[in-house]
Amino acid sequence: MQQNEILKNLRIESGLKQKELAEKLCIGQSTIVGYEKGLHEATAEILSRYANFFNVSMDYLIGLTDEIGGTIKPNLSPTISALTDEERQLLDLFSRMDRAQKIKALGYCEGLISVKSGARYPNFKA
Repeated sequence: MQQNEILKNLRIESGLKQKELAEKLCIGQSTIVGYEKGLHEATAEILSRYANFFNVSMDYLIGLTDEIGGTIKPNLSPTISALTDEERQLLDLFSRMDRAQKIKALGYCEGLISVKSGARYPNFKA
């Protein structure tokens, strides 16, 4: 299923009108229309809002799973399929964080790495 179909189906199944969903996600109704018609794709930030609001995974929203709780399709790109379970879990958790939480998490991770290797990494900028 295409991303626009997934987003539209989630809205319809929840019984929301485009205007209502737009208000809940803090975006314009015309933006919702564009996503649902496939005129443009949602950014990671907007997909994160959808995922949090509808309580689904980002993988589901971008079509990497066939169903909300489904398994990852076997035809993934080599980069994504090469991730370990721990890396996938971290990415999933990170995608559900707000900006402040992401900055704290990155700072914590930088601290773990710098303690182990003595290296320092630049601060996260989004």
